Amino acid sequence: MIVHSTDEHVILPALGSIIEGYVMLVSKRHRSSVATLKAPQADQVQREIESVLSLVQKQTPATRWVVFEHGTTLDCGLKACCVDHLHLHLLPVDMDLAADLATRLSCEARRIEAMHELRQVRESGTADNYIYVRNPDGAHYVLTPPAYSSQFVRQVLAERSGKGDRWNWQHHPMEDDSVKTVRMFRDAGITPRGIYYAHAIEDLSTAEVKENIQQARATLARHCPQATLFSMYELLEKSLKEIDLPEDRLNAYLVETERKFIEASDLLIVDLARPNWQYVGSLMEIVYAAEAGIPVVAIVGDSTIQGRRWLKAHVTRFVKTVDEAFALAPSLLPKPAQPR
Repeated sequence: MIVHSTDEHVILPALGSIIEGYVMLVSKRHRSSVATLKAPQADQVQREIESVLSLVQKQTPATRWVVFEHGTTLDCGLKACCVDHLHLHLLPVDMDLAADLATRLSCEARRIEAMHELRQVRESGTADNYIYVRNPDGAHYVLTPPAYSSQFVRQVLAERSGKGDRWNWQHHPMEDDSVKTVRMFRDAGITPRGIYYAHAIEDLSTAEVKENIQQARATLARHCPQATLFSMYELLEKSLKEIDLPEDRLNAYLVETERKFIEASDLLIVDLARPNWQYVGSLMEIVYAAEAGIPVVAIVGDSTIQGRRWLKAHVTRFVKTVDEAFALAPSLLPKPAQPR
């Protein structure tokens, strides 16, 4: 789930989120590393990082951050982060990361004035890989150790955070911490509030489902333009074509994915107004939201279903129409935190 986006980059919660607030800045275009960028592009990366850190430092208790990159000087090539695509890690950790790495790797942490100087490592031809670090005081460093293990900086930071045995994001995705990170950026006013829209899919054509979502999004734009609408159908429409899992595992995957998206949302709007429809899926969505402490608005039309005690115990507000539901959204969404 993207927490911030610019023309060139997205910021999203890191897999293997060893600490709440851990995000990555990822290039929208394929680029290998900051060292392979020209100076104006590298300066843009630095400005975007500083802009995001400035916002989150003003709005949250996390005021001390480190930034790092396992970078390559090659246009294509293997590097210690396992992923050959430009991405930088941003974590709310207060430590002299550059000095710590220099000690562990027995190499110099060379001070540089700006990220565009990383290109000098590439042009010198002295190293295929490097580690870039921005310390909490804003100072920039580059290290070029002869060798280091995969995800080495994550190992150091996991140890620092008391999760030394959970540094490998492939084995420990720690998605619960990623959900907390989404909420942290929403509370800071960096990420728009999210509304999960649960609606009928069964026995409807693709065109009917998409039209329903578009109408809901248009209604949200009238009443609460600062929020974002999520639909499970849209989230999984493309990925389902690429997932090759047996039926039982696919069902478990769908359930867990939906639960995570609901937990990362700020409001659930569920449409129970369709006549002669079995609401099993939507009832489970209501349960997930209630367990996560997320308010629920149920659209019931002229049905008497709102009189059922189970629903009354789990639903925050009942309304008759989609328009009424989205009109309530601004009053039910959390307000952004005040600047510190």
